Amino acid sequence: MIKAIGTGGNMMKRRILALMASAALTICCLCVPAMAAGNQVHSYNPIYVGDAETDYLADQVLAEIPTSGKTDAGKLRAVYEWIETHCVRTEWDGTYWFDESEVSGKRDAYAQTMKSLVTSGAASLRVQYTEPEASTDAWGFTLSYDSNAYVASFAKEILYTRSGNCAHFSALLTVLLGHLGYDCRMIDGVFINLDGSTYDHVWNCVLVDGQYYWMDMRMDQANYVRTGELSEQYFMRTDKTEWEKSHKWDETYSDWLFANAAQIAGQTETAAAWSSCSDWAKPYLEQAQSAGLIPDSLRGSDMTKDITRAEFAGAAVALYEALSGRRAPDAEGAPFSDTSDSEVLQAYALGIVGGVGGGRFAPASTLTREQAAAMLGRVYELVKTGSIGDGAALGAEAPGFTDAAQISAYARNYIGFFYDRGILDGIGGGAFAPKGTVTREQALKIASVCAEKLG
Repeated sequence: MIKAIGTGGNMMKRRILALMASAALTICCLCVPAMAAGNQVHSYNPIYVGDAETDYLADQVLAEIPTSGKTDAGKLRAVYEWIETHCVRTEWDGTYWFDESEVSGKRDAYAQTMKSLVTSGAASLRVQYTEPEASTDAWGFTLSYDSNAYVASFAKEILYTRSGNCAHFSALLTVLLGHLGYDCRMIDGVFINLDGSTYDHVWNCVLVDGQYYWMDMRMDQANYVRTGELSEQYFMRTDKTEWEKSHKWDETYSDWLFANAAQIAGQTETAAAWSSCSDWAKPYLEQAQSAGLIPDSLRGSDMTKDITRAEFAGAAVALYEALSGRRAPDAEGAPFSDTSDSEVLQAYALGIVGGVGGGRFAPASTLTREQAAAMLGRVYELVKTGSIGDGAALGAEAPGFTDAAQISAYARNYIGFFYDRGILDGIGGGAFAPKGTVTREQALKIASVCAEKLG
């Protein structure tokens, strides 16, 4: 838990040391790699700034920000709102929010873990665009304000003190979004007041789904201070002409970023966790992959095929962990004679699934739409109320489908709950088809929408 722990210290000394020290894991890039071919999706692997202390502190803060199960915009908004409400643009009051000696004691071990993740490909280092060799025609820039050393030093200060100027706010947004897997850049220029006067200012652009968006964290935080309401006036904007009404800068770097966004995105892409899917399903599967909702049993699968009971149990366990923030408990003993699948046993231990009689689970059997809804409904009921009943505690009305009378009693309350919240839709004509089968992509769509709307 993050908390205020004391006062004092020398923040200027920390900045000088950070800028003098070569970041332990610094890399540079002289050109943008080509977009990876094939079925690629955003990996959401952490992008580290390369300073172990700063990266460690960023992880501690992100543990306090609810991003699991959210869409890209939802994740960015959660971080943005945390900064708005937890950081201030005032003179530092001397309060530290982390114990420096405790952080120092954990820094080296964290650095080793960080290096291992980068080496294995499970994380990467923030790319620095530097001047190219004279003999090449590669794009490149020398930008002190967007260097990893600069970002790390300013982010570290505001992580410790929760206060700073526009550079601190922009650096903090850069590091936190980087740890969520988004390439975030700092832009230096001036802000234009309504009366035409200007003052030095720093803001961001962030890469989401192959496109950069403008973000001005500091100005929205100022709006929040002034009105008491969360502000998104400068959140994820794409209209450059509109942005230029309040911001002025040397646009060479940002123009290059925006023009090469698709290629730069290739640096954070990885092979999709499925072999094939329907066009409509891809954004939901990407969301499910981002939220960690695709169980190991489904990785590399054809998502258009019907989902089995064992596969769906894995998806239900993943949803439980995303909604609760806790690891699912392991089952004691071997309740079924026909499977020892760990995810099935976890789902059973939670009370989400049961057997089919005779000590069997029938792991390879398909399940119906109402069975799938009931399983996911039990997940939410367990997280929300601490126990599993029949869904009545969720307070839902009867589902408004034309074939609602065909829905089994055990599933009716859960389907009604999901219907009320726009999570479940029918098959057309107002029907739900409760006895119909469920494909893998349909099941993961429901799981990802549940995580987004109920998380």
